[in-house]
Amino acid sequence: MIAPPIPSDEAQRLAAIERYQLGGVGREPAFDHVTRLAASLFGVPMALVSIVGSEMQCFRGACGIDKSGTSRDVAFCGFAILGDGVMVVEDATKDERFVDNPLVTGEPFIRFYAGAPLRVAGGHAVGTLCLIDTVPRTFSAEQQERLAGLAQTVVDLIELRVGSLAAAQEHERAEEERALLHLTVENVSEGVALVDSDLRMILWNDTFGEMFGYPREAIQTGLDAAGLMKVSAERGDLGPGDPDQIVAGFVASIRSSESRRIEITRKDGRVLDIWRKSIRGGRFILTARDVTIERQTARLKEELVSTVSHELRTPLTAISGSLGLLQGGAGGELPPKAEGLVKIARKNSLRLARLVDDLLDLDKLQSGQLEFHFARTNMAEFLKEAVEQNSPYAEKLGMSIAFAPPAEDIFCQVDAGRMLQVMSNLLSNAAKFSPEGGIVTVRLTEEGEHARISVIDQGPGISPEFRERLFNRFAQEDASSQRGQSGTGLGLAITKEIVERHGGAITLDEAVERGATFHVTLPLS
Repeated sequence: MIAPPIPSDEAQRLAAIERYQLGGVGREPAFDHVTRLAASLFGVPMALVSIVGSEMQCFRGACGIDKSGTSRDVAFCGFAILGDGVMVVEDATKDERFVDNPLVTGEPFIRFYAGAPLRVAGGHAVGTLCLIDTVPRTFSAEQQERLAGLAQTVVDLIELRVGSLAAAQEHERAEEERALLHLTVENVSEGVALVDSDLRMILWNDTFGEMFGYPREAIQTGLDAAGLMKVSAERGDLGPGDPDQIVAGFVASIRSSESRRIEITRKDGRVLDIWRKSIRGGRFILTARDVTIERQTARLKEELVSTVSHELRTPLTAISGSLGLLQGGAGGELPPKAEGLVKIARKNSLRLARLVDDLLDLDKLQSGQLEFHFARTNMAEFLKEAVEQNSPYAEKLGMSIAFAPPAEDIFCQVDAGRMLQVMSNLLSNAAKFSPEGGIVTVRLTEEGEHARISVIDQGPGISPEFRERLFNRFAQEDASSQRGQSGTGLGLAITKEIVERHGGAITLDEAVERGATFHVTLPLS
């Protein structure tokens, strides 16, 4: 007996068997149907769809044979996969390759064999569709052509089978991901919903329905999200106005922007912070966070600060004025020790008065009560004046402020008084945190449709931990790095509010490694 040789593409051929999941023992109904059809068409008792593995040939479809496979060493199909055409053995007892083969000398007593290779994508023969008979017979060229055509049908089934397996795996993976996602969203404190490109509900958690006041049974997969919006609009949860127009506005916003953050106050007083973000495939994810307590706490705090500030201003003004008179000698000459105490008291009363003024300014800014008077302003001339006003303070600390006007004039619509307050905050901070003998640099450039003012110092910079709360109320860096009088912690918060009222923005340059650089951008006039 001669064992079949190993094909030159054996590694790729075995990889294809693995890729198409054809290895192992087990028959499949579709292949069984083909073998029964082949046996009937060609009038033979046995037909196989045989997959030739590394050690075994496995029968994935069979007619007339109950075995699941045989050793590759005795497989006729091991020879058939070597060629491109149909291999025909009319009488195995007269073929030196098979004359003493145990499949010839014993069960199933093969005499006739015809096998067409099954070549999948890439041209690798993974096995054969073969016909077997226990008596010798001839096999014409026309019959070989028909068998080859039927073998191609088996290849098509294999390709379709792989597609079906891939689809089944993808579906199973999608179901697993969906279950995992559902488990995840059910275990977050926020309300979460996933909506498709047609505004149909895909996934949501119970918290989402509870926050918006939707009964659990009211939300179903495939439900139109616009219908849910209309329910909220009709209740007045989305503000006053015609519900249809309100919903149309929300839908238009979804279609025209990738993300949006809004805050709504429901009719029952509940405040929701809602964030929408578009994701792949036209879908978007919606999150809702209940910020009712946060807003109530903030409002109470602001009202308290505003009330205290108003109540403190009058007595502080009187105290500061009286101390000033005493320090000026209005009450007669003071003993040296008393004079020192009065000086300290006046200094702290002035600091406290500045704190009250800052609190009142911030309160008015955030409530929209602070008046602004905008005018077209030459920004180079404005900055020159700001530098002149702040230079004495810097010189007292051993500092200087440098400003070189740009070659061309740059104009913006600003309230010069308020913007001087912005520059004073930035320049005094830069001077306080810079080393003695240093220079604070002011630059003015044009960036597209904006003017950009940069204030650059040579100090130690701002720590990463402090940057996140840089513009918060009462936020102050470590006072040990300051050489001037410590501030109220409200300067940058007020600065941010004023700049934003001008339609601009203030940022800290994160790329600067030494010192601190603040950029103020304002729309060009």
